[in-house]
Amino acid sequence: MSNCYTIQALGVPIMKLNKSKVLNTIFSVLLFGGLWGIFEATVGTLLHMTFVTRSIFLASTTILVPIAAFLMGACYKRTGSFRSVYYMGLLAASIKAISCVISGLSFNPVWCMLLEALSFGSALLVIRPKNVISLSGLGTFVLGSTVYLMSNVVLKVVNNPNIDVLANVQKYVFTYNMVATLYTFATGAILYGLIKFAQAKSFNFSKIKKVIYNPAFASSMAAIALVLTIVLK
Repeated sequence: MSNCYTIQALGVPIMKLNKSKVLNTIFSVLLFGGLWGIFEATVGTLLHMTFVTRSIFLASTTILVPIAAFLMGACYKRTGSFRSVYYMGLLAASIKAISCVISGLSFNPVWCMLLEALSFGSALLVIRPKNVISLSGLGTFVLGSTVYLMSNVVLKVVNNPNIDVLANVQKYVFTYNMVATLYTFATGAILYGLIKFAQAKSFNFSKIKKVIYNPAFASSMAAIALVLTIVLK
C-alpha cells in the first residue's frame, strides 16, 4: 500500500515537470525561431539591397550565420535540449517557405536554414557547451559553421558538377568561415565584458527576462517574423 501511495505521490510532480519542460521547449522555439526569422527578413533584405557594397565583410554568410548560431545556442541553453535547435530551424525555415510560395522565389534559403539547424544542432550535441558565450561556445560555432559551409559546397557540386570545388571550399569553408568566426569572437568578447560588468554592478535582469520568456512575447516574435518575411520578400 505504501508503494502505491509513493508512486501516486510522485506521479503528479513528474507529470507537471514534463508538461513544464514541453511548454518551455515550445515557447523557446517560438521565441528564438521567431527572432531568427526576423533577422533573416530584416538584415538579410538589407544586405541584398543594391546600395550595400558587395563584400565578404557584408555577406549574409558572415553576418547572418553567427546571429543564427547565437540564437540556436541560446535556445539550447534555455531548454537543455539540442533537439530544440532542430525544431527552431524547422520553424524559421517554414516561415521562409511560406514567403517563397507566395512570392514564387527559390527554396534555396529554406534548405540552407534547415542545413544550418542540422549542422549547429549536431555541433551542440557533440560539444555540449555549458555557456553560449564561452570558448566551448566558440568551438561549437566553428564546428557547426564548418560543417554547414562544407555541406553547402557539397550541395553546389550536386547541382552543378562542373563548378570548381577547391575554389568554393577555399571561399566558403576557409575565407568566409574565418571572417564569421572573427565576428563571433569579437561579439562574444564584447558581450562577455558587458555580462561581467553587469554582474559586478549587481544589475537585476529578472523583469526583462520575465517579459522576454513570456509565452505571449515568444508567440508574437514568431508572428512578427512571418509578417516581415512576407512583406520584405
